[in-house]
Amino acid sequence: MRHLCTNCTSVAWRHALSYHLHVRIAHLAPAWLLATLGTACGGAPETRGATTIATTPIVPRAELSLARDTAVVLDSADALIARQSFVGLVTVDEFNRPRIRTVRAFRLKNPTTARERFTVFILTRTSTRKVDQIAKNPLVTLYFNEDQRAAYATVMGRATVHRDPRNPRLQSFLDSATVHFFWPAFPRDFVMLEVAPDWLEFIGPGIWNDPNTWRPQAVVFE
Repeated sequence: MRHLCTNCTSVAWRHALSYHLHVRIAHLAPAWLLATLGTACGGAPETRGATTIATTPIVPRAELSLARDTAVVLDSADALIARQSFVGLVTVDEFNRPRIRTVRAFRLKNPTTARERFTVFILTRTSTRKVDQIAKNPLVTLYFNEDQRAAYATVMGRATVHRDPRNPRLQSFLDSATVHFFWPAFPRDFVMLEVAPDWLEFIGPGIWNDPNTWRPQAVVFE
């Protein structure tokens, strides 16, 4: 009978187990877990340029009260956001509890699509809880409110965590004063959030909610 070296057998067993785990988990695990396993099992880690989780957007169309005039709703929501750049950002923590905080909303100066028009960028720091929460669950809500007009806009979307300041989409936000305030060790401590909308809901003067369901008028971004 041939006797195998104990060390060689152990190495072969670990390789076989690693392969089996990757094959099994590839069908079950989200992208962030696969990346973690790849690093733990000796694979190359993913780039830190942008951390994002592949999530199929689920828009509950059946429950929405779709806008009677899409252009009017979008223009009114756009004007509200321009007047009220501070927004409530809602994330979900590890206990499935919603968390909300006020942040400053930045937007592209020359958007080319309706989705880009309502894409929001949030400047923050790596130590904040929202960064970790979004890494685990990128589905977020933005709540813009204007009490004096009895108006609000909510944007339901998906967040991306950017960690590479060389990204061309981010350059307009990186003036020297902003960089100094948010990222003292720039570029090592750089992080920025980008929220791309799936749908928007709005209530304001002349654009009221459904009289029966009380649901605000909604626009879905295709």
